[in-house]
Amino acid sequence: MVNVYTYLENLFKQSYTLPTIIATVSIAVLITLFQDHQEQKKEKANAAAKELEGDKKEAAHPSSSNTSEESPAPKPKAFALPATPLPPPNLERIFTKEELAEHDGEKEDGTIYVAIKGIVFDVTAKKAMYGPSGGYHCFAGKDASKALGKSSLKPEDCIADYSELTEKERKTMEDWYVFFEKRYAIIGRTEA
Repeated sequence: MVNVYTYLENLFKQSYTLPTIIATVSIAVLITLFQDHQEQKKEKANAAAKELEGDKKEAAHPSSSNTSEESPAPKPKAFALPATPLPPPNLERIFTKEELAEHDGEKEDGTIYVAIKGIVFDVTAKKAMYGPSGGYHCFAGKDASKALGKSSLKPEDCIADYSELTEKERKTMEDWYVFFEKRYAIIGRTEA
C-alpha cells in the first residue's frame, strides 16, 4: 500500500489534466481495496488452516489438545462434548463378536457401535465419521482397541487384543477410551 501512496504523491507533483488525475486516483483506490481484500482472504485462510490443524491434533491426541502453551483453539463441533448429559453406563448387555459386527452402520437400523477395551460405545450420532463413508468406518462394529492404540486405520489392527501395544501405545488407547467415555453412551460390553 505504501507504493500506491508514494505513486499518488508523485502524481500530484506532475502537471496532468484533471480527468487523468481522477482516473489515476480511482485506479489507485481500487488497487488499495483489492489489496485489503486479498489481505483479509489471507487472514481468513490462515485462521481456517489453524482451526484445521487444531482439529487434526484433537483427533490424533484427544487428551493433549489443551496442554500447549498457546491458547487452545475452539473445539470443533465434531469433537465437542455432548450438549446433554450421557445416560448412565449400561454394562449389563453382553455383545458377542458377531452381534457387535451387526452394528457397523451398514444395516437398515444404521446403528454404529465401537468397542474399546471390551466396553461398547454407541457412536451412531457421528455417522459422518464412523458410517460407511466415514474415515473411521474401519472401527465400526468392532473392538478397535489395538488400532486406536497404534493410531492405525488398518482393518487388520481393528482387534480387541492389545497385549502387544507398547507403553506409549497403551497410553494413546487410554486417551481414546477417555475421549469416547466423555462423548458416547456406554451401551454394553463384549464377552470375555
